[in-house]
Amino acid sequence: MNFVDQFLQDHFEEFTLDRYGLGKNWETLLLTPRFATSRHVVALVFPSRGSEPALVVKVPRQPGDNSGVRREAAMLDQLSAAVDSTGGGVPRLVGIKDAGPFTVLVETALTGTPLDPRTVAADLPSAVATGTEFVAALPCTRAAADNADWYRRAVAAPLAALEGLAGPDAQTCELVERTHQLLGPLSQAQLPAVIEHGDLSHPNLLVKPGGALQVMDWERSLTDGVPGHDLVFYLQYLSESSEQAFDREAQLAAFDKAFGQGGWALDPLSRHLGMRGVDQALLPLLVIATWARSTATLADRLAQEAEADPSQGRGKVRAALQADRDFWLWRHVVEAA
Repeated sequence: MNFVDQFLQDHFEEFTLDRYGLGKNWETLLLTPRFATSRHVVALVFPSRGSEPALVVKVPRQPGDNSGVRREAAMLDQLSAAVDSTGGGVPRLVGIKDAGPFTVLVETALTGTPLDPRTVAADLPSAVATGTEFVAALPCTRAAADNADWYRRAVAAPLAALEGLAGPDAQTCELVERTHQLLGPLSQAQLPAVIEHGDLSHPNLLVKPGGALQVMDWERSLTDGVPGHDLVFYLQYLSESSEQAFDREAQLAAFDKAFGQGGWALDPLSRHLGMRGVDQALLPLLVIATWARSTATLADRLAQEAEADPSQGRGKVRAALQADRDFWLWRHVVEAA
């Protein structure tokens, strides 16, 4: 019996797991993503003789690195009521519990057809429609008038954390400085706070029959996110998928096709910002902010590893930056501006 099976057995009654079709026997499939910024081991739990998973269990890879699962649990608890009374479109929180140095998260599994690059390329308009509908349904959590300090929290502080983790790297420091210069008008704008997923791309996306988007993996989510962030991220994923853009040069070209002059993504993004009550003239600056903020999440995802090996930590952070697609998109939009 592995760690996950033992945990479920120990908490079977507490979490009333029989509600999810589990008897005393089930099958567990462990997934261990191998990319550097992956923080968790994920287990899919199948009822005996079931063809679809009923539950997902997340366990931090490193002892004590529990902030991601705790953030996801808090978000799922809030979303279960805020997005849809039935929990549709997002997993439902089953339970969260400490097991020694690990905080273990149990949530319901989502099912549907993966919205992978091939599916997007086959019907781009449908993918645009289903994603914009989902993002529009994510609630505002704070009115613009009550969100005065948003730029420091959402942009300045994450970029400062990234600079601190990367160390005295001239390229990163210059990019951060230029970003703040460009975003000067945005920093003075009043924006509402919104629920933000932070990673709307494959493999986190499934589509149910009828077109409803199902979104997994809320560990990078925020309750005080920035309007337009999720949609910029999602539309870039769609552009890369429709162009079959899998190397850096092709990804930057896909960005230009979607967000450059006359780009096809500008219209749905502009309409979304209007729906949020955001000045649509801020659109180019919100695109820059998206890629700066998305890159800055590396600081949180790599902090544990850097602390564990201080002598090599900054080198690993810089290497991760150079390998990160979001970093190259950030640099691309800043240079273009």
